[in-house]
Amino acid sequence: MLKLGLLFGSLALLAYVLYFHRLGTLLPGYNSLELQSLHGATDWHKLVQDPINSPYIALVWLLTAVLHHGVLVTRIVAACFGIIAVMAFFLVARLRFNYWVALTGTLLFATSSGVLHTTRLGTAQILQLGILVLLALVLMYRRYRSHRVALGYLTAVACGILLYVPGLIWFEVLGIILLWLTMRRHRQPLPGQHAAAWVGIFLACATPLVIASISHPQLLLDAGGLPHNVDTLTNFGVNVLHTLMSLAVRSNGSPVLWVGHAPLLNVVELVLLTIGLYSSAYVHQGFYSRLLLATGFLGVVLVSLGGGVAFICLVPVIYLLICEGFFFLLQQWFAVFPRNPVARLTGICLVTVMLSFSVLYQGRLYFVAWPHNPAVRHEFSHHN
Repeated sequence: MLKLGLLFGSLALLAYVLYFHRLGTLLPGYNSLELQSLHGATDWHKLVQDPINSPYIALVWLLTAVLHHGVLVTRIVAACFGIIAVMAFFLVARLRFNYWVALTGTLLFATSSGVLHTTRLGTAQILQLGILVLLALVLMYRRYRSHRVALGYLTAVACGILLYVPGLIWFEVLGIILLWLTMRRHRQPLPGQHAAAWVGIFLACATPLVIASISHPQLLLDAGGLPHNVDTLTNFGVNVLHTLMSLAVRSNGSPVLWVGHAPLLNVVELVLLTIGLYSSAYVHQGFYSRLLLATGFLGVVLVSLGGGVAFICLVPVIYLLICEGFFFLLQQWFAVFPRNPVARLTGICLVTVMLSFSVLYQGRLYFVAWPHNPAVRHEFSHHN
């Protein structure tokens, strides 16, 4: 019990340091997007007319009424959603890997500069990490047969809520199709007597969006994460290239979410990602790998379309593939040196050094390099 308490205490302290410490003072002020988030949560009539990202906006409105902290509330809400995303990431990783690999991968994900930028920024973009909730529910539904009815109701509610996040409806459809094909292949029966109730719950959650879209049909494009202008599709190929380059070569340099033109991944993470892609495509070709690769492919397409789907939706998939690479690397190392204690200790030390370098690099990139960039300080110069 003491060890468990120390573990949870350490994780809570880490979450505070990463997502709440100096949340309002790391930068000289706030970004214009954060001001828009606050203003968008001041009038319920706006929320009824445009319910896109309503889970975030409604919570900002509630906490603003209770705490009276102005723009800072937008960051507090984003940080809370970020913690939920980290827990969902651990759950997804734990459904595939052992405890220590899942915990290590979650640490890499939680300290990623991409996650830190989004989690500590007061915008609804944090809801894009809801893709982790969908992945967790799909994987749990497939694994825990005795709890499928309850998981089905939970999934219906989650899908109905995440319908208001731009682009996530396509990931919902993808997960349901892959799950249905797999269960059909293995001749696993579906609890049909509950299907009507699941659909009813989903439609009830979707009703506000349907009503609002009658007066504003463009909301359907927003919910689907699709661009309003067809001309943007001509840049699709270029956008795909830029999206992939942002992972390992060069980002677009936006001071709000990037440090200069630094890519998302460092050398260690890039190597592990490459190994993870190889393992998922050629070695561990199970349901988990198919779901992950299909989700990543769909994410690249949606981000490159230039609609409302943000780059952050790719980050969970990338770090789950990094987990896969880390797991495969450990498997190969311990297969070669199954009983040699010196080799095992050497491998553990090398892995520890690699991961420590990655965590420190990403942390310094966000907490040291980014806030001292003149362009960043200019962008975050607004006040309440």
